[in-house]
Amino acid sequence: MIALPSLLCLYALVYSPLSTKLKRSVGEERNMKVVAQFADDYESAKLKLAGYQRRLPLLKDKDDWLNYLITTTAKNSGVSVDSLGAQRETEVGNYLLVSREVSASTAYGTFGKWLAEIENSPIFLRVTEMTLRRDEANRGSIKVSFTLSTVFPRQGGGAK
Repeated sequence: MIALPSLLCLYALVYSPLSTKLKRSVGEERNMKVVAQFADDYESAKLKLAGYQRRLPLLKDKDDWLNYLITTTAKNSGVSVDSLGAQRETEVGNYLLVSREVSASTAYGTFGKWLAEIENSPIFLRVTEMTLRRDEANRGSIKVSFTLSTVFPRQGGGAK
């Protein structure tokens, strides 16, 4: 009479942990199959992110990089910059969005050349706002103001 309950307790102690381990192993195997199913998508997305990350300027250059880019491209294109606004920085997750307002007076064709040079930069740059007006004082000239923005990866942010 004592042997049967003892035998059942012994059976439960020995085989119960094994069934729990078996259930856990089956669950882990199922999870691994799901992960393996989407591993190629993950690797592809990771490579794309790394490619985009290479197009971002370095964080150490954030204080003067945008100013340098604006002044050198304006000089190369023959544009006279009237004013540069203060640099605005906005944190978005692991990235820092940096913007600067620029005002200039120039000929329409010259501005187009300058804008093309800015937007065709290998480093990520975007004109986020722009207003263009005819310059009443100078025939054939325009007054333009636009906001130029770029993104800097923060420490530990972006692709690894």
